[in-house]
Amino acid sequence: MEINQSICDFGLHSGEPYSKLPASFLNWMVATGHAKQALAKEELTRRHNAVCDSRMKSKIQ
Repeated sequence: MEINQSICDFGLHSGEPYSKLPASFLNWMVATGHAKQALAKEELTRRHNAVCDSRMKSKIQ
């Protein structure tokens, strides 16, 4: 399943897509070794890459 289709199924953010979760929550999942930390890492990487891509595009223009 792609990350932007995955839904958080626990805690305060239950029912929310990972793509909408706060970075602090995703970082907490990774830091604590949460069972679903792979989803959190994937979403954090997706966001990081989006920022890098945006910066590259602005430098080209």
